[in-house]
Order: sequence, then structure tokens, then C-alpha cells
Amino acid sequence: MRMKYDFEENIKSALEIECQDITASRSLKERIDDEIVSSQKEAGTMKHLSVKKLIIGVAAACLLVGGGAFAAGHAVMFSSGTSLLDAYTSYDDMDKAQGKLGYAVDSVETFDNGYQFDRMFVDDVDAWDEDGNKAYTYQEMNIHYEKAGEPHMYLAIHKPVEAIGREKNPNATRTYGDIILYYDAYTYKFVPPSYELTEEDKANEERDDYYISYGSEEVKIQKSQGVTWEKDGIFYNLAGFDLNLSADEMFDMAEQIIGQE
Repeated sequence: MRMKYDFEENIKSALEIECQDITASRSLKERIDDEIVSSQKEAGTMKHLSVKKLIIGVAAACLLVGGGAFAAGHAVMFSSGTSLLDAYTSYDDMDKAQGKLGYAVDSVETFDNGYQFDRMFVDDVDAWDEDGNKAYTYQEMNIHYEKAGEPHMYLAIHKPVEAIGREKNPNATRTYGDIILYYDAYTYKFVPPSYELTEEDKANEERDDYYISYGSEEVKIQKSQGVTWEKDGIFYNLAGFDLNLSADEMFDMAEQIIGQE
């Protein structure tokens, strides 16, 4: 069975974009991870997962990744969890967040189109190998943005542990200085860990813009859009679900981030 994995230069981990007020503690996340890994082992799928498959490890589908990049190493599953108690609720805390992350990043408090800072997290992301063993853990910053009447967005930032490569041609690109911006649009079908693929699912998996992600409590289909880029060895992913934004508008937002001093 061919299972796609979309590791959008970040994990996506752990974006509570569609469930901003539902988060999982580290202990709860670990219990859920164990259940998912066990179910995949029992189903005999763990060793058959390619690095083009994402399995969400925080139950309520609070994990979002978008884009066309994937880790090119031995990790086949990524999971992350966070607590609202760990959130930085003021943009003035950026120095503290960067201190926890370990390096400085590009970001903005408010975009020209009205999206503005809501909160941010610095989370541990766990990478798992095909045998269900934890391969490594790294940290990622997630900045959440909101705008009245519009879907939430996030900016995920991390330094990759494994090599990153693209798995599809982007829907659009733009060059800003010496940085290439990639825009990707996808359909995501979030399903429970015990979900069995239908014939239609198997056909959709052959598409490069359709992703089936395990770990949610119920079946849910959503559209995602994301712009990704690399600067100084750091990967950025600006994305969200069901956004009312064009590729050019998202490119403009990315340029605002990159252009910050």
C-alpha cells in the first residue's frame, strides 16, 4: 500500500489551526502516540510507510502540515503535542520564545492584510522510524495568526534534522531576493488510526495533491494552502485550512516575514 507523507518542512506538527482551544498535554500525546504506533504495528503498516506519509499523533486532528516537502531520511512518522499553559500570548515574548528555540527567526506581529498575532508555542516534535521506535526529537516554533471572520493561519519554523526534498511540483513559485518561495495547495482527509482505506482513497493517494492523515477522532476533509521557504538553514511554512487567500496574497505575506529586520 502506498501511503503519502507530507512533512512540510516542519511538522506540522502541531498546529491547532482548526481546534485552537483543543490541545494535548505531553503525557496525553505520548499515550496517543503509543496507541497509534501499536495499531500500525498490529496492522503491519509501519514498515510499509514511506517518508511521504504523515500520521497525526495528537488525537483531535490539531496537526496541520501543508506543502510539497518531505524528510528524506529514516523517519516515517512525526508527532507533537502542546498545552495552552505553554503558550506565549504576547508578541513581546518573542525573545523568550526564541531563547527556548535556540535561535533567532523571522516573524511579524501584524500582516498588511489584517492577520495578526494570536499566540505562539515552542514544541518538541518526535520522529519515529519504521519499527515504531523514536528516532529523534527536535523543537519547532508555531506562531498562530487570526483575523476576524477568517480561518486561522500559522507560521511553523524549525531547523531540519534530516535532509529535505520536494515530492511534487509546486502550484506556484516566486523569487524574493535569493530566496525561492513555494506555494502548494492540498486536500487532506483526516481519519482515525483504525480507518481502512476505500478503493476511492487508494485512487486519491496516487494524486500528488491529496493526503490521507491518520490520528483524528473522525473523518474530516479540508483544503490546505501553504507557502514554504528556507533562509539561513531554517525552514518556514506559512499555512492554514480553507483560507480565502490567493497564492499571490500568501506570497506577499511571506515576503513581509522575510523582509523584517
